[in-house]
Amino acid sequence: MSTNILLMRHGQTDWNAIGKIMGPQPIPLNETGRKQAESAALWMKSIPVDAVYSSPIRRAMETAEIAVRPQKNLKVIPEKGLSEIDYGHWVNRTFEEVKENFYDEWLAYREYPASIDIPGGESMPVVQKRAVAVVERMRNDHPKQNVLLVSHADVIKAVLIHYLEIPLDHLQKVGSENGSIAILRFGTTFGDRLIAMNVGPEATHLLRNVKA
Repeated sequence: MSTNILLMRHGQTDWNAIGKIMGPQPIPLNETGRKQAESAALWMKSIPVDAVYSSPIRRAMETAEIAVRPQKNLKVIPEKGLSEIDYGHWVNRTFEEVKENFYDEWLAYREYPASIDIPGGESMPVVQKRAVAVVERMRNDHPKQNVLLVSHADVIKAVLIHYLEIPLDHLQKVGSENGSIAILRFGTTFGDRLIAMNVGPEATHLLRNVKA
């Protein structure tokens, strides 16, 4: 049996809906976000989730708590390594405002994220390193189990890029929508694999009676 790491992006917030950068602020899920988390809870009800860790930021913790509500005796454990990227001076602005006020940095963030330090914030290589460290710890601490990690879009994309061995500058070619899940499977007969990305309830069959 393999180890499955489920990487879930938090549900939608009102700020997501208008493209406003939240950073670490405690913005709650909106109605759509709660429904996204509830949808995840329904399909994961038939999947044995053995452990759940979440970014300690409110929107992620809310998502995790709703998503694993049907699982008995499962506590959400805050994990700082899954926290949102520190967007520094961009927080509280929309991406359109960032484009207007920090055009060079905004363009680099989109085209060359491996080499840009967000003003007053965090670099993408640092984000990738801390998030991958969490995944590596989870695969070692939870062998042959299903582990749910709830995080944020850029964090999840940076992790997937790492395991696909794709240059970090291709970050924006990977998708991670609100409430969606990516699944990394470790220890298959083919090695470590990405078996699903940016999916929802239709992925349930991927976690049932799998031997590869």
